[in-house]
Amino acid sequence: MEGDEVATTFRNKAYDLRFELTHKPIGGLRGVFGVQHSQSDFEAVGEEAFLIDTKTKNTAIFLMETLPVGPVRLELAARQEWQDVTPATELYPSVRHDPFSASAAAVWDVNDDYSVALSLARSQRAPSVQELYANGVHLATNTYEIGLITGNARFAEKASLDEETSKSVNLTLRKTRGPTTFTIGAYHQNFDNYLYAQTLDQFEDFRLIRYVGAGATFTGVDGEVRHRFTPQFAASVFGDYVRAKFKDDLGNLPRIPAGRLGARADAHVGGFTADAEYYHVFEQGKIASFETRTPSYDMVNATVAYRLDLGARRSAELFVRGSNLTDTLAFNHASFIKDASPLRGRNVVFGLRTSF
Repeated sequence: MEGDEVATTFRNKAYDLRFELTHKPIGGLRGVFGVQHSQSDFEAVGEEAFLIDTKTKNTAIFLMETLPVGPVRLELAARQEWQDVTPATELYPSVRHDPFSASAAAVWDVNDDYSVALSLARSQRAPSVQELYANGVHLATNTYEIGLITGNARFAEKASLDEETSKSVNLTLRKTRGPTTFTIGAYHQNFDNYLYAQTLDQFEDFRLIRYVGAGATFTGVDGEVRHRFTPQFAASVFGDYVRAKFKDDLGNLPRIPAGRLGARADAHVGGFTADAEYYHVFEQGKIASFETRTPSYDMVNATVAYRLDLGARRSAELFVRGSNLTDTLAFNHASFIKDASPLRGRNVVFGLRTSF
């Protein structure tokens, strides 16, 4: 919008069809076979149409299988896709990708309380329309964007149009029974051709960015420990952290959130439920080129609700939810416009929710 006038209109009409077939057990294997097809027609009309009109077609087949072997449950999955993106103009070529992804996991039920899960995956993702064909000013992020294809006419080197490929390992320990439960996980992802928005230059808060691919690694941990003190009251602590960087010691990946550590409490008495949480987001000092450090902040949120029994298996809930109750000035490191658009200040929502 420019004042009361429509400056640019974005339209995306999409269709999606998904068919799943669950087969009978075969040698202990239980699983699902499926086919999925989607199509989207995108167009942008106006002064800020930084994307060209495109049609995207994607067809995929997938298979998921589970096999119990004593206390261990094996899980296998695979997905093959065929994606075609066709621009409405002959100035740019059409693009075809055939991403293939596969994963394997083993879940060991140590006893009735504990389980350990190890998963391995090899995943591929085709570039999005924006990553391929962006070419112009994107005022929502205060950037001038150049895509993988549109950038070929502006740069001597030719951008890779390969799929984004990652190999990952994930280890998770869970306790699901008893007054104290927890989930703790650690993971590592190794990317070939990780697609991201690289800042080439900056004037004040306006950036020139280009979508490119590079080798990268992500290593992280996350978890939550919860203890129920009484049938009506429980509390938990939670946190997460990820370290993301380019391969070959080429520096930090841009726009990576900082670590977080917090606590949450919840209670219910009769028809009333209440919860409150506090978490601390640490300073993000591991920054990329053209980035600035993002200071730490504390966040306090709370909700109070009352459940109304309407009979005949119907219910409703009155609630009031408050976020950022201390009205903290906080910034999102993952945003291009973090300084111009901080996170929302103190906010209170009243609502009525019903189910039937």
